[in-house]
This record gives sequence, structure tokens and C-alpha cells, in this order.
Amino acid sequence: MKTKHEILTALAHSGEEKILLASLLDKEQTCETRGYATSTRFLSMSERALCTEAVHQAGATGHAVFWGGYEDAERGLYLFYPDYMDAESAKLSAPLALLRAHKSRSDTLTHRDYLGALMGLQLDRSMVGDILVHEEGADIIVHEDAAEFILMHFGKAGRKNISLTREELSGLKCAVTVEKRGSGSVASPRLDSVASLVFNLPRRDAQLRIEKGLVFVNNAPCLKPERQIHEGDRITVRGMGRAQIESFGGTSRKGRIFLDYVRNM
Repeated sequence: MKTKHEILTALAHSGEEKILLASLLDKEQTCETRGYATSTRFLSMSERALCTEAVHQAGATGHAVFWGGYEDAERGLYLFYPDYMDAESAKLSAPLALLRAHKSRSDTLTHRDYLGALMGLQLDRSMVGDILVHEEGADIIVHEDAAEFILMHFGKAGRKNISLTREELSGLKCAVTVEKRGSGSVASPRLDSVASLVFNLPRRDAQLRIEKGLVFVNNAPCLKPERQIHEGDRITVRGMGRAQIESFGGTSRKGRIFLDYVRNM
């Protein structure tokens, strides 16, 4: 277990990261000393990875859980809970609200339309979680502190009129996704090679996206194109969806490795 100062020194490489981690560790300490649940605001995938390492170094993994309202959420809160709670009860008490945006059947609205309209309300991005677009509109997970404001002021997205209702989080509708199964071969199980195949990118383009922090392996950012990928690994390329590697098979006569994957777009 490391001290707050040691963790900040080891992990924070910018002023923003120092503020983020200091706030996280303060909330963990408040939970420990005062005996009530605390939470962060919504974290991006990069912030989540950083905070996960800080929670580990602080020795707080036994009373901390990441939760975005549903399993496999990309954005979520870090929840810290006292001894009389467990992870499931902490999730139930998380300060999350589900707002459902209803659109006209003839209108086509994208994730970008909804997010852009929300940011146009001058909301901080940390107040908005995942936006799950479906046929009726979108289910938007937000921080409880922002829910009433959004209900009052969010009436248009992509220049189209929408209406909002507040729903129980248990009634969350899944986003409409297209699942594509595929297979192919790579020279090696390096991240850049696998991402290039799965996401149909030129190898150099895949490398650049990795170096810019736009590629995630198992929800953690990976800046190393040479990272070895294994069966079961999940790869996310920001703006292009995610994929899971199902299996690596045999090799071709030229030594290339066959693999199977499932991609969600």
C-alpha cells in the first residue's frame, strides 16, 4: 500500500492527472474514515485505467468498484463503499440516472448528435456516461446531479426535436449494434497487426492510432504497437467500435497466423 504522495508521484504525468487522482484518493479516504459511500464523476476509458492502477496501489480494491449502469459500460464512476455494503449494493446506490430520448420515427440521430447537443448545454463531459442509440432514440446515462437540468433543457439533437423521460436503470435498452464475425491471418499477434486486420486499417494507420492513445486492450489504453494479443482479448478503436479475439488457429505455409474475431460496430 502506497501513500497518496507516492501514488501521485508515480502515476500523475500532468496537472490534470494529478487533480483526477488526488480527488479519487480523497474520496477513497473519506469512505474509509467516515464510513459512507463516495464516488467520482464519469471517467473515460483512459482515466479509468489510470484510476484503477491508483486504487490498486492504495490497497483499496476490496471496497471499490467501477460502474457505469450496466456490465461492459465504457464510461462509469469509481464507487467506494464501507464495510456494511458490498459491490452490488454500492452499484444500486450509485448516483446514476437514466434518461430516455424519444425521437420521431422518421428522424435519424447518431451518438454524435446526442453528445454534441448535451455539450451544447455547457455540461461537463464528466456528467454524462454512455449514450446507447436505439430505434426509438437513445438511452442516456447521466450523473444524478445533472439529471433535472438535462430534463429541463435538452429538447433538440442534430436539429431534430426530441422528448425526454426518466426511466429506471433496470429498464436500460441496449444500443443497436451490428455484429460481424470474421477471420484472417496476421504476420504476428502484435496489436498493430491484429487491429489492422480486424478494423480494416492500413498497418501504419493502426500504428498511429495506437500511438495517439485511441486504441484500448481490455478497456485499458495501450500505446505499444508491439503488444501481444491473446485469445479473449478485447480491442477497442475509438470511433470504430470494438472487437473480441475468439481464437488463434494454425499457420499458413508462409508462417502467417490465422485468427477468428467478432466485431461490434
